[in-house]
Amino acid sequence: MSTRTTLALAAALAALPAFAQERPREEDLFGGEAAADAPRPDESALFGDDAPEAPPASTDDRDARALDGPAATNAFDTEEAIEDPLKIGGRFYLRALSQGNEGVSFGNTSFSAPMLVDGYFDARPTDRLRGFVLGRLTFDPTRREGSGSLLPSGTSSSTASAAPRVLLDQAWLRFDLGHTLFITAGKQHVKWGTSRFWNPTDFLSPQVRDPLALFDARTGATMLKVHVPWEAKGWNFYAIGLLDNAGPAGTLGQVGGAARAEVVLGPAELGIDAVLQRGRKPRFGLDFSSALGPIDIYGELALRRGSDTPLYRLPSDVSLGDLLGQVEGNGGLPPDLGALPIEAYYPDGYTPQVSGGATWTFAWSESDTATVGVEYFFNSTGYPTSLAYPYLLFQGQFQPFYLGQHYAAVYGLLAGPGSWDDTNFILSNLGNLSDRSFLTRLDVTHRALRYLSIEAFVAVNYGQKGGEFRFALDLPAMRRGEQVIPPVVVAPPTLQAGVGLRIDL
Repeated sequence: MSTRTTLALAAALAALPAFAQERPREEDLFGGEAAADAPRPDESALFGDDAPEAPPASTDDRDARALDGPAATNAFDTEEAIEDPLKIGGRFYLRALSQGNEGVSFGNTSFSAPMLVDGYFDARPTDRLRGFVLGRLTFDPTRREGSGSLLPSGTSSSTASAAPRVLLDQAWLRFDLGHTLFITAGKQHVKWGTSRFWNPTDFLSPQVRDPLALFDARTGATMLKVHVPWEAKGWNFYAIGLLDNAGPAGTLGQVGGAARAEVVLGPAELGIDAVLQRGRKPRFGLDFSSALGPIDIYGELALRRGSDTPLYRLPSDVSLGDLLGQVEGNGGLPPDLGALPIEAYYPDGYTPQVSGGATWTFAWSESDTATVGVEYFFNSTGYPTSLAYPYLLFQGQFQPFYLGQHYAAVYGLLAGPGSWDDTNFILSNLGNLSDRSFLTRLDVTHRALRYLSIEAFVAVNYGQKGGEFRFALDLPAMRRGEQVIPPVVVAPPTLQAGVGLRIDL
């Protein structure tokens, strides 16, 4: 299997809900050639449209293809304009999600119905100039105003708010200088890394990707990106200035910088990158993908010195609830979290995060194929047990999928099996090996009409109670500073299910 075929398959896998569905490629939404810095999913390949599949774009001259188009003339010199230069479109996405918890009656089972609407303006007055703006509206009618909770959502469902909320997802301008430097300035998406579930080298997004979300709702980051391709080698070099990756850069000293090189060495494609920002530890990354006979392999390594946030040491084999029971309240008040014998510290030396995996595609009939894959993630700043999870939650450092030290995933894909050409099935099994909690999820996607997609999933949680995928709480009343937190009891999740309707125009 060639590396290009591998990347096309990887893009298709990454587009599906079980893999935290990446945003569609710009040519899928916006009708142009590929212009993203990482492969975007090709919906025609997934859902059986007549449109041919777009070629992979991992080491091609992405920006040159996006800007040059089929014309060979110099649009800056000739002032040649394009007819109908402005395109308008968007996405309408409705979902219904529910989660059952152990011992909770059917009538009290949690339910949400988040709504997401995207609208864009895509202006291409010449072949070498493009401006793009995408705005987003989110709304969840099932939530009350001010009903936000510290508790994590087991359904990974939504960032939708109780009241309608308007966000700016993208707003960028792209052009080239002499067909040599390709410049993109503004709020944009740039994703690094090759892994399916865990992307430790995805440094340029302010938020961590949720690999179980039906839709990756992260918004873009504001940056100035300069791309220099080396066409003879198929290599690409990037220099990036970061304006809000680690908070607003109100002074020149707060502007961050990043650099990346993508090179092809035989059957392997390598990415080497680094990010420097005031107030954050320097970060360095390496990712690769390659064919190894019939198997495709990939991996990422992220390095930083120490940690940007403190880690915590709890007394051995003692839960947060037990510690609270040992601390007396002041003047009859509940015990204070700050008085607990918990040590905050910053690790010395480098703290690596490593992910990697392999996929194998094989024919199971004359016209159908199936894909199976495995992935592993090592997180040196994670915790070996679940005892620290409640404390991390109340400290605002509960980051799902990055809590433990060891994770693993096994997954499989059936794309359009038999006569079901417009339907895909994905079975994913994720496990936090450190706390021994697991989740198995089946996703089904179906293209009902040319512009309408139907999605559904069901997931089962099992393993150690209190672990990440069976998170539970049973805490007495406590204080955090002057804030009194009432007793918290959360039953572990058992079953999750959801359906979605999506229209892309």
